[in-house]
Amino acid sequence: MTPIFPIISSILLVMLLGYGLSKKLLTDSLFWQGISKLSYWVLFPVLIVHTLAHATIDTGLLLPLFTLFTVALILILIYCVLVARLLGQDGVSTAALTQGGIRHNGFIGLAVLVDIFGLPGQELGALMIAVLMPSTNVLSVLSVSLLVRKNQPQEQFLSTLIIKELLHNPMLVAVAIGLLLNVLSISIPTILDQSMDLVSRAALPILLLGVGASLKMSSLRGRWPTLAAALSVKLLVFPALLLGGAWWFNLSPLVTVCLVVFGALPTAVSAYPFIQQMGGNAKLMADIITLQTLASLIGLTFWTSLAIHLTGLIL
Repeated sequence: MTPIFPIISSILLVMLLGYGLSKKLLTDSLFWQGISKLSYWVLFPVLIVHTLAHATIDTGLLLPLFTLFTVALILILIYCVLVARLLGQDGVSTAALTQGGIRHNGFIGLAVLVDIFGLPGQELGALMIAVLMPSTNVLSVLSVSLLVRKNQPQEQFLSTLIIKELLHNPMLVAVAIGLLLNVLSISIPTILDQSMDLVSRAALPILLLGVGASLKMSSLRGRWPTLAAALSVKLLVFPALLLGGAWWFNLSPLVTVCLVVFGALPTAVSAYPFIQQMGGNAKLMADIITLQTLASLIGLTFWTSLAIHLTGLIL
């Protein structure tokens, strides 16, 4: 039996600590907004740049990973829309459900892979974020725009919004910088490299506390058929698709397990302000984020353990 449950549980406990602190000790919402901005604009980008710059990247993985993620995301998008229509959901609620399906919380994914596999897991996790992020952002903007249908010229609106979403995403910028440093074999100056290493060590605990503080557990009520559909995406469909795709491409056991971890991740906290800005159902989005995050203890434990067993990977 692999020690996956204690690892996933410890990560969830850190998030619950963040939730508890936000309710009892550090109750100022401005504090947690600052933590969120610090994480999004500084901590995670520094971690990504530092990891990718030093990573040993197998370029032969890039095309299979990109193909697998893109196909899986499109299938998940279709699944979410069909299920929402069967449940009689309107466009704004369907938009929230799609974001619950195609977005992922890379903070949690990296924390899981670092705890299980150490540096190799961190490098593979950063690489998967690099490959997954562009497709996720483009499909997110396209799907929500079409479902919500704002009163703007559609072609101009979509193209402008997609470009804005891509260029203003600090993680994409971090990915580009990290890969560029790696490909060109540019060494980061020692003092700067050590500073980035210190920031990288602090990143994941602070990120997880911030994720926990953003949970809205008191709002979980009603809409259970739709919430069950949102859970099915991350507890069943997405990880199963990625596991099958990994077998199809004959990927290594380590890469397969890392893929499955990303398939079982809850949706990103950033989906809430995005849906709110785009005119989607923000209340439903908050419920989906909270429920998927809590249920990730079950999904990540099951799928990671299954993938390790099936691949014969020795920890």
